[in-house]
Amino acid sequence: MTISAANRQNEEAALVDKLTATSAWQTAQVIATTMSQSMELQTKPICQAAWQAKKIVVVPKTFSHRQMKFYQYDQETRFEQTKFGVMEPVNGRLYPADQIDLMIVPGVSFTQQGKRLGFGGGFYDRYLANFHGRTIALAMQCQLAQEDEWERDAFDIDVQMVLTSGGSYD
Repeated sequence: MTISAANRQNEEAALVDKLTATSAWQTAQVIATTMSQSMELQTKPICQAAWQAKKIVVVPKTFSHRQMKFYQYDQETRFEQTKFGVMEPVNGRLYPADQIDLMIVPGVSFTQQGKRLGFGGGFYDRYLANFHGRTIALAMQCQLAQEDEWERDAFDIDVQMVLTSGGSYD
């Protein structure tokens, strides 16, 4: 399904508004998100909203064995592009999982119940297995799926809440 640039921008803005209205956002001090690529929901507005609210933003850096660590993203952060085209931090303070309050979890598709289809690497599922903070996914209407659209793997980790431009599910 394709979406016009204007509709996409409207949906993304509505999702950021819904996100910042949640109690999980309002009580969080450290928020994890990704450095989005062109086909993903844009995360720059999430970062800007967090900075305006005096929150700390952390973004992932990948390592061998499909591991991730999250580093602070601020005006001092330098990035390099991975072989997959993802921008990752090369400096900044490391934030362990127990210091992250809220994680905005990316994905290709989501169900209303929190089931998530990722990008195939398993990085987030591995990280979320030991993450005890709140998890929220932001899904445009074209990313919503029915519960039976894909097989669930044993290591898949659901998100606690899925926000959509049409509603939220937790």
